[in-house]
Amino acid sequence: MRKIYIIENEKDISNLYKLLFEREGMEVEEIISSGKDAMEKIEELKEKIYDIVFLIDNRLPEESGLNIAKRLIEISPILKEQIIIATADDSISKEEVEELGIPHFLRKPFSLEELLTAVDSIQNQNS
Repeated sequence: MRKIYIIENEKDISNLYKLLFEREGMEVEEIISSGKDAMEKIEELKEKIYDIVFLIDNRLPEESGLNIAKRLIEISPILKEQIIIATADDSISKEEVEELGIPHFLRKPFSLEELLTAVDSIQNQNS
């Protein structure tokens, strides 16, 4: 079972994700609410980052979700498979996210089923 890190600055939304994941028997390791804190956590986790799913909102204070995703990919290119980018920002396209090699892109608002499908896909790829 992979641990999930939610990187989302909207408290209500992140709590909804947490409840959903826990209801599905998944472990939410941490909710991170700013880009700066996310970058610090990534550096802290660098050595043990491989069993983690990152659900990243693109609009964050201090750093965009795409920049956080790029940093994860710099640490190790295989991490791109463990990232879900979620955004309501129309200036970011699915193609732009896919060009980074990230296969999981959700346009807000999305259904909880879409979110669970993306997480299941990540969890099943290495099991």
